[in-house]
Amino acid sequence: MPNFISEDDIEQAVLRKLAHQHGFKLLNCYTSNPDDLNDRSNRTDKSQVIFSDRLKAAAIRLNPSLPADAIAQGLEILTNKRQLMSPIAANREIDGLIRDGIPIEYENAQGRSEHGKVRLIDFNDLSTNRNNEYLAVSQLWIKGERNYRRPDILLYINGLPLVFIELKNSNIKLQTAFDDNLSDYKKDIPQLFLTNAFCILSNALETKIGSFTAEWEHFFNWLRVEDEKEK
Repeated sequence: MPNFISEDDIEQAVLRKLAHQHGFKLLNCYTSNPDDLNDRSNRTDKSQVIFSDRLKAAAIRLNPSLPADAIAQGLEILTNKRQLMSPIAANREIDGLIRDGIPIEYENAQGRSEHGKVRLIDFNDLSTNRNNEYLAVSQLWIKGERNYRRPDILLYINGLPLVFIELKNSNIKLQTAFDDNLSDYKKDIPQLFLTNAFCILSNALETKIGSFTAEWEHFFNWLRVEDEKEK
């Protein structure tokens, strides 16, 4: 097929752009056996989607005045299961904790009770990999209740998967990325979308962006510049 662009070519081009132009670190987590824990993600359970070691390191870095047990308390609040909540409500609650910090109460050095917040992302200084770690993760096996799923690319900030990217060959209708992939992932690995900010679907010729709760018709076209001189 003329001008055919494979899914792998698109993935590699996206990763190169993220690394070279936007300062993302790259982490390929592919293993031939989905059960293999040696995938460089440092997870102890393949159903986990948050990279706990990176999240903890960021929380310690961003909250130097808080004692270790206060930070641990905050991270425990963030990672509560929330089984009784709808996906939308759980996502909204976690989004608030990420944006505003996690409210905690702890005992200070003088033994008095004190209130504070555990910050997870430095929104005041978004410099790449200074206070925040930007990580593009490819081919991460995630275990669901029934089977494994492996998204193409996930964008992490400080160990939190915030952006989902699904890619298709250029000769495949983009809607299949929604119908056959995103929809199945939401059913099979719902834990991935608790921290999700938005989803990107692309076949290189067409790209759309939307919420994980949006129907296909509510995904927006990714806007391109009119010419090379336009900022």
